[in-house]
Amino acid sequence: MISRGFLIGALIGAGWLAASPTLAEDLPTTIIRPGEDRLQITRLPTPGGEVILPTAKDRLQNHDQYLYAAARRAGDFVYLAGVIVGRLPGEGNDTEAFKAQLRRAFATIDRNLKASGASMADVVDMQTLAVFGGPDFTGDMTAELNAYAQVKAEFMKPPYPTETLVGVKQLVEPGGLMEIRVIAYAPKRRIGRR
Repeated sequence: MISRGFLIGALIGAGWLAASPTLAEDLPTTIIRPGEDRLQITRLPTPGGEVILPTAKDRLQNHDQYLYAAARRAGDFVYLAGVIVGRLPGEGNDTEAFKAQLRRAFATIDRNLKASGASMADVVDMQTLAVFGGPDFTGDMTAELNAYAQVKAEFMKPPYPTETLVGVKQLVEPGGLMEIRVIAYAPKRRIGRR
């Protein structure tokens, strides 16, 4: 499953879409705000699985407007779209604020996994895109990676999944510092026993 940020970033990189501040400013944020995380799960059958839309925002904005799913089960695998780590209006840009933003993103990942019949322990692969040196975080790359590792350890226990971490110039989401995408292996027979 390709996330909105990945798709638009690829279109910009290929020269098919012009990168402009107005593009980012015109897009509603995909960062989950307080109150937007209430579960209202919608399941859409697909060949070999289903699309899982854990919240009304996932259904109305992300799926219906931006044409991507928060989660998709294909057999025993669950694929999550990238979740943005970023500042909401009024949030700080220091290390502690960044950790709070990471916790919000990992909580969204955890929620999406649970809505799909999986858990953080089922994650087998992660892909993280990171913006270093931007105005939305006052620390350097080392501080950003250290904060990321500390918060990740709050949500994930050994043995850890594989992970690819890539530095990028920017994310499509205004104020986005990272985008975290996961794949989980969660056989259907285990659903309901969590």
